Parts: sequence; C-alpha cells; structure tokens
Amino acid sequence: MTIIAAMDKNRVIGRDNKMPWHISEESRHFRRTTTGHVLLVGRKTYESWGGKPLPDRLHVIVSRTMPDTKGVDICRSLEEAIEKARSYGRKVFICGGGEIYRATLSKADRMILSYIDSEYAGDEYFPEFDEDEWIISKKETHDQFTVVYYERKK
Repeated sequence: MTIIAAMDKNRVIGRDNKMPWHISEESRHFRRTTTGHVLLVGRKTYESWGGKPLPDRLHVIVSRTMPDTKGVDICRSLEEAIEKARSYGRKVFICGGGEIYRATLSKADRMILSYIDSEYAGDEYFPEFDEDEWIISKKETHDQFTVVYYERKK
C-alpha cells in the first residue's frame, strides 16, 4: 500500500476539511499517479472531494456512519477497508485524511509525499514518521513543490 499526500512546510494537509492551497500541477500529479487504482480514504476526505468518486478510480471509504452509497465501497473499519481495497488486485493508495494516515503509516510499504514550498494555516496535519525506516527512491522538483518517493526499508 502506498500513502500519497501533499503537505506544507509545517505538515499541514487540510483546513476546514479542504486543502488550503490549489496547485494545478500537484493536482495533476495526484490524478496521474492514482488513476486506474484504488483509493482508500476516510469519510471526511471523500466528502471534501464533493462526495462523488473521482473519475477512473475505485473508492474504499472508511466510515462508521456513512450510508451505503452507489459507486463506492463503504467499510466500517480500517481492517475491512484494507482487505476490500486489496481484493481488487490493483495498487492501493491511502489518500487521507489525518486519522487514516496515522492509522496506516505502519502498514504502508511506500509513500509519495508532495512537500509544498509555502506555509498555510491548517487544522489537520500529516503524522510525524521516522525517516530512518524509509529510503528515498526518487525526488521530483516542481515550481511550487517537491515530490519525494519513499520505500520502507526491509
């Protein structure tokens, strides 16, 4: 499983259930990377996308309260969601929010993190992680952000 996230210099990933920035190039990177695969997300993140599935991706949502919704799989626990996401036989991308990132950090084998070159006010943060547990396999520098690809050490 791969965690994919964008964060500012202070690890901010959201504010009022929205991304505090709009960087088209970073959005295109997310779309290119995740299209054709499975997105595992929490309910609030899904709702922040307008409560509709993103095109050309399967959606597995972790929620104890969300009613059954056409076009997405709703799982009542993270364990059930991981099992469902893996059952599709495609790459699984963990897309947030903060609670989901914290709960899956120890389970992921890869991370693709976009580090935004600015600071924003926010109320949700990407969790701290031990960089000694990861190898940087690639970096891509863009105008307003840098994408770092991490692989978990064996």
